[in-house]
Amino acid sequence: MVKKSDRKPKGGKHNPIVIVTCCVLIIVGMVAVSVFINSKNIESDTREKMTTYLQKKYKKDFIVENPNMGVKPFGMSGTWVAYAYADSNKNMTFEVTKSENKDHFTDQYTAKIWSQRETARLNKIAQQNASSSKWKVNASVEIYLAEPLSDTALPDNPKVEEIIKQESGPAYDVNLSYYELQNTSYDDVVRDMERITNSIMNEGIKNVNYKYSVTDNHGKTKKCETTYDRSFDYSYSNIKFCLSSTNQNKGE
Repeated sequence: MVKKSDRKPKGGKHNPIVIVTCCVLIIVGMVAVSVFINSKNIESDTREKMTTYLQKKYKKDFIVENPNMGVKPFGMSGTWVAYAYADSNKNMTFEVTKSENKDHFTDQYTAKIWSQRETARLNKIAQQNASSSKWKVNASVEIYLAEPLSDTALPDNPKVEEIIKQESGPAYDVNLSYYELQNTSYDDVVRDMERITNSIMNEGIKNVNYKYSVTDNHGKTKKCETTYDRSFDYSYSNIKFCLSSTNQNKGE
């Protein structure tokens, strides 16, 4: 007869380490899911607030893409950044931002509108000599607004013609790209760059950054970049020297 105390329980004993490990993994998993859901809720709420901000400011409908948190310094609040576009013009995207812990917004919609207007105006000047088929030139302007202009500026208030002539105005990036040179000399192209540059300077536009480039028929590109915060003599000889200091093959 087998004694009661000698009977072995059916099945093995549960390992307490395994049990604790499983519990920890379950808790960690639940926390991770909770954090993910909370993050998505904050992202969705931020997107809705950005959309409302743009609609109230510009009195039109906008589509805002999913925002992302920019680089967040340790111990400091970050900034949400998203791309957006007007429902009536899906091809023109711009940035909209929101402070992490407060409803403070900025956007570049007005800057985009101004950039298009100034690009069209600059192209009329640039094409005056290109019409002879000596070369082709792309001229464009990219305007970037910093605070407080990025908070308050509207496409028609203030006037872009006025604001770009102020020292405290926006950054004004000019791109002049020459290609398909035919029966013309490199010197003629540089002189045309000088002509367009002088036209911009004579208008009194401030904070101008220039990006010049010339691509010859062999695919070699010469580039020159200047910034408004560094002194530069925009003469024919200086522009030519600046271009000569770089020589890049197409595709590099």
